[in-house]
Amino acid sequence: MSDSSEPKRPARQRDAERTRAAILTAARTLFSTRGFAQTGVREVAELAGVNSALVGRYFGSKQGLFRATLEVIDITPALHGDRRRFGRDMVGAFFDTPEAPGPLAMMLLSAADPEAHAASVESLQKKVITPLARWLGPPDGEGRAIRLSILWNGFLTSWKLLPLQGLSGARLTATRRWLEAETQAIVDEGAV
Repeated sequence: MSDSSEPKRPARQRDAERTRAAILTAARTLFSTRGFAQTGVREVAELAGVNSALVGRYFGSKQGLFRATLEVIDITPALHGDRRRFGRDMVGAFFDTPEAPGPLAMMLLSAADPEAHAASVESLQKKVITPLARWLGPPDGEGRAIRLSILWNGFLTSWKLLPLQGLSGARLTATRRWLEAETQAIVDEGAV
């Protein structure tokens, strides 16, 4: 009897992982297009193709689901490359990212809700500013990490979320080179 139950456990585990991933994908899509307040658990479940009770089972609440969607934010992989190419590599990641719903859109559209706003600020600090500040080191690693975040968020907002007319073609190429250089200059402020 134990032999027949063993194959079922891995199948259930895979289904659970698949269900959780489907819920997160649906939630990211809705949070990044509608915001936190305008997204309901039932809508997330419907888009994911699951029963809405599963959202509560996996994430506890809509707030727990929102926090889980923010887990995609992680700058640490970018910190393992060549420091001298960080500007080019980091900006390249912005341009190479598919048109998938992004965490910046989720955070901006959810800023009106105090709990979602707090979760966004906490995630940005924990997943971007703190590791980037450690990596940058003295002088003023945290200040430089904050300036980089301002620079990148401003660019991404102007390019993707509130697109400026004319930021395409040759202008976009020139802006990319500028963003690479400015990013690298902030990184290099600590170089001796």
